[in-house]
Amino acid sequence: MHNLRDAIFHDHPQLFFTTFTSGLSFLALIPTPSSAPIVLTLTTLLVYGQSLFRSHHASKNTAILTTAITVAGALARASPSVNALSTVGASVVVLCILTLITSSLTIFAVYIDTRLGSHFTAAWSRLTFFPALWATLWFGVSFISPVGRLSAWSPTEDGGFYGWMAPFFGPVGNDWVVAAWAVVLSQAIGTWYIGESDEEGIPEIATTAPATLQTSHLSQRNSSLLLAAILLVLATPSLLLSNFPLPVVAGPEITPLSVGCILPPYRRYKHHTLTLHDYIEESKKLTSSARFLLWPEGAVTFKSEDELAQGLAQVQEAVTGSVVGVSFEEDFGDPTSGTSGSRRTGIALVSQASTSPELVYYKRHLVPIAESFSLSHSQVPPNISIIPLAAPKDMNQTDWVPDGPPYTRPISVTASICLDFAFPSLFAELETKPALILAPARTWDIAVGHAMWQQAKQRAEELGTMILWCDGGDGGVSGIAGGGFNDLVQVGLGSWMKTVGIPYPFSERQTVKHWAGDLVLLFVWLLVFGTKVLDHIHFGAFRLENVRKIFLKKENPPVPEGNLMNL
Repeated sequence: MHNLRDAIFHDHPQLFFTTFTSGLSFLALIPTPSSAPIVLTLTTLLVYGQSLFRSHHASKNTAILTTAITVAGALARASPSVNALSTVGASVVVLCILTLITSSLTIFAVYIDTRLGSHFTAAWSRLTFFPALWATLWFGVSFISPVGRLSAWSPTEDGGFYGWMAPFFGPVGNDWVVAAWAVVLSQAIGTWYIGESDEEGIPEIATTAPATLQTSHLSQRNSSLLLAAILLVLATPSLLLSNFPLPVVAGPEITPLSVGCILPPYRRYKHHTLTLHDYIEESKKLTSSARFLLWPEGAVTFKSEDELAQGLAQVQEAVTGSVVGVSFEEDFGDPTSGTSGSRRTGIALVSQASTSPELVYYKRHLVPIAESFSLSHSQVPPNISIIPLAAPKDMNQTDWVPDGPPYTRPISVTASICLDFAFPSLFAELETKPALILAPARTWDIAVGHAMWQQAKQRAEELGTMILWCDGGDGGVSGIAGGGFNDLVQVGLGSWMKTVGIPYPFSERQTVKHWAGDLVLLFVWLLVFGTKVLDHIHFGAFRLENVRKIFLKKENPPVPEGNLMNL
């Protein structure tokens, strides 16, 4: 083990850490990464950073490390990215630039932790500084980046043991947990490297603070153990809580809602470019069994606003049994110039109850270059529409709504489109929680479609609602997210229908994440600076030998004065 430590930390640190980090980065930067490779990558960077930024060749070695991570990240996302733009060359250049930016931000975060973290006098503050910094970094990037959370070094494959935290902390909690585990592991590696505890000598890799700053009762080792214990405790609720879909049989407390995704197969309609008539005919096949039908993003194209109105009227006339979410591209007049040279992507909710659409929403976040040059984005946030739901045929209307007329149950619905779901603040303007979110999408690769599906699942958990995701792209994935549903319904084209259960009456109360919004970020920084309470806790009282003395203490007879033996 001694030879291994020397080989890693003394003989060839640059070769080992650069190679090891680039390999882990390849796994951490795939479109849908899990927590483990990201934690291990950050752990390696935190350990290496203690010597990297203090070496005589810090600039050169940092540039080499950043380049290695950038190459690994670009290779990890090369397959789904090469067809993102019209030419492969442009796609590769954009991919490399974006990966270089995120890799540089990651290295910079480690550098800030190395330089500033050592200035905290409390060991607990030093350990929790990087998790707070890491969560803040990607919180800010999600606002600035044109692709939102897709550019973040953050796990997307389910929530794992910490999925229950999504309605409370959102992505901030996810990022904090990942970075906190990386800190715990880096501390363990530092202790292994030095070969002794921080009570005999503070490991050089585990901490950068001088011994004179160890003024807190909570030592470096105890801080690390406490942080690990907190992470384990936070993982416990997932073992106790269940998250299953509700039954779909109508009852006093359950509203069954049938939803469908309209994805006409090209083989059936004998042409690759589907028309408005094709989507109407496909919708008519499911209108008798599904209350809500959703078309994929940009399903049909309208040359003017008048043509859009006529097309929606045709849908309303032909599809009489369902509320249809018609997603479209529309040429519209520029209010500043009066010309009609602009195009936008939107969705309109059409029903028999109103001659005008129940809801109209236009896409707010466009795919860089691929859409941003040809389409116009909207700045209007989504709103909520209330759709009345009548009693099913096998249930009396008085049992459906005992309170009396109009004997309908309200279903609150809103909508958003594809890339919008990569932004956690998408529905921040809504004052209540919707029961269903319609989400048309169109992706160009199954890896991209799966990544966007994971983003939709995260938004559903954060809001405490369900999302109907309908992807009409080649190899696109579709399904229902939230409400206990986690798995895809299908991959590729082919219309489908599914019934879900919604609690009745539906609680429109917002989740903590939805209500607090950006304020959740203050909590992680409170963990860093709120160390005064911890300073007054004598953790020595909780050591195993002291606890044993408390429970195994025996009543000893009084010792005669002058007797030196305690019998």
